[in-house]
Amino acid sequence: MTKILILPYQIDKSISGLDYLSEGVFEELTQLITNTSNLSTTSRSTSFYLLNNPKPTTEIKDLYDIDFIIEGSIKNKQDVYQVSTRLFRTTNEELVLNESSVFNLEKWTQPLNNLANNIIHAINGKKPTIREAIDDDTKAREFYLRGMYHWHRYTHAEMLLAIQFFKRSIKENKSFVLSHAAVADCYSVIGAMGYEEPIQAFKLAKEYVNNALLLNDKRSDSYVSSAFVNIFYNRNFPQARINIEQALKLNIENVKAHHVFAMYYIHKGDFINAEKHSAITIKLDPLALPHYSMMIRIQIYLKKYQDAIDYINAAVNIDSQSANALREYNAYANLILGNLETAIADFKTNLEQDTNNPMAMAHLSYAYSKANFYQESRDLERRIDKLNVKNDTGVIAYAMAIVKIGQLDYKAFFKYSEKAVELGIGIFPAELKCHPIFAEVREDPRFQKILKQSNLSDEISSFQKKRKLASIINIASNTSETLTVDPQDISYIEASDNYCTVYWYDSAILKNKILRQTLKNVEEQLLPFKNIVRCHKTFMVNLHQELTITGNARAHFLESRSLPIRIPISRSKSKSIAISLYKE
Repeated sequence: MTKILILPYQIDKSISGLDYLSEGVFEELTQLITNTSNLSTTSRSTSFYLLNNPKPTTEIKDLYDIDFIIEGSIKNKQDVYQVSTRLFRTTNEELVLNESSVFNLEKWTQPLNNLANNIIHAINGKKPTIREAIDDDTKAREFYLRGMYHWHRYTHAEMLLAIQFFKRSIKENKSFVLSHAAVADCYSVIGAMGYEEPIQAFKLAKEYVNNALLLNDKRSDSYVSSAFVNIFYNRNFPQARINIEQALKLNIENVKAHHVFAMYYIHKGDFINAEKHSAITIKLDPLALPHYSMMIRIQIYLKKYQDAIDYINAAVNIDSQSANALREYNAYANLILGNLETAIADFKTNLEQDTNNPMAMAHLSYAYSKANFYQESRDLERRIDKLNVKNDTGVIAYAMAIVKIGQLDYKAFFKYSEKAVELGIGIFPAELKCHPIFAEVREDPRFQKILKQSNLSDEISSFQKKRKLASIINIASNTSETLTVDPQDISYIEASDNYCTVYWYDSAILKNKILRQTLKNVEEQLLPFKNIVRCHKTFMVNLHQELTITGNARAHFLESRSLPIRIPISRSKSKSIAISLYKE
């Protein structure tokens, strides 16, 4: 299929207050070309990235498999607006089309029909039939495109501006389905993020998405909008899946549908399928930062922390400005890997950039608690408590839940968690179910009660089911140093000469300590614990964790999503390890 890169049109400096025209022309041309021909266009994020990071035409061809490039400008001379367009072939930089037209600012979308016709004709050799927009559509579409300009900026203030334009679009034409779906998306994000009272926001989202489906049940995006509401508001996951599958049936390459499918699987605790659909979004839209954010979250849930850091670095390479937005993920990946100093530094930087953000305070408070800086943690708790928030949308309760689990105050943690769920903040239940920092409370009946309230079932892992009452032991070394640990928390032990490194979990964080002791002596100390076995001359492993045997005839390994390495198995022990593991 022929692929076109449409670059956002450049606005003449003499034109002020009409920035939306650039993105509006881009959005409208994209819709006209893809809906009326066999041509495809690059994603919005790819177009804007290549506008701000120009590359040679041949390199664009090779990297993104692009056949044609459209670029243009919008100028104003004596109140006469002119749009100029150039169409290039990437293989030889041939100028295929070069045309200009004037337009009335009140009906600026009208000349784009003819322009799209000419572009398709220049590429395919024949003109399509593009319906001329009726007057009601013209004004409604203009307000819709102006709303989209604000929607893509994704802050609370910009969402509210977007809603204003979408509603003006609906006022011009009550049947303009795109604007109904767009209003639903805005309210869904506002509710999910807790920007406003979530329950009311989701009610409005549901109202507008129902309108969109009643007006046109053949649009893929409307079903995605409905799925979003079903996931975050109704908590009706079977219906959400039906919506997404219908969206993909209508358009298998709907990036938004794959993105919401990843959200769906996160809520179900199926991180493998979540990762699969997240990977599809990056493949379809390789420069879209929200897709990288989703993938980074999934890697953290999978406990693949180094992979999360790699995706963070990939996103920063696309847009260095994204480093600030992704710092929270980087901090948690480092925190769980045991790099507390780096994590605290990142969380502090986040807070410095938004000093009244309760979530930024909560993340730093949690990190301080894990590093045993309890006074600093309590100071941040008091700062959150003093925030002048008239109506808690659930964000304060969410923040305090993070603070309290860091401080191991489980009674207060459950109190705030129940409040966050009651207030309806959309993202909290999934984070509660999936984020590693909440792992330590997942056996508690109160945890299961909260998940049940959110219609989220939670299976207790086989590792947790096999745990018994704590039995703390001291692993001695040949020095005065010892390690006090519950042997059930030990993950594996690695030996090097006369030293052993013990890896164990502390509240879902994989920690380690080096002891001057041979592996043989450590093995003797752990003899009463039959689940911790010698699997290799340099390794012992706890079989009471999620493990898979991999490899071939030459070598076998034990792997887990939660482990940073593959643990080797000696040939002589491979059969006994396999029997013991599958008995578990």
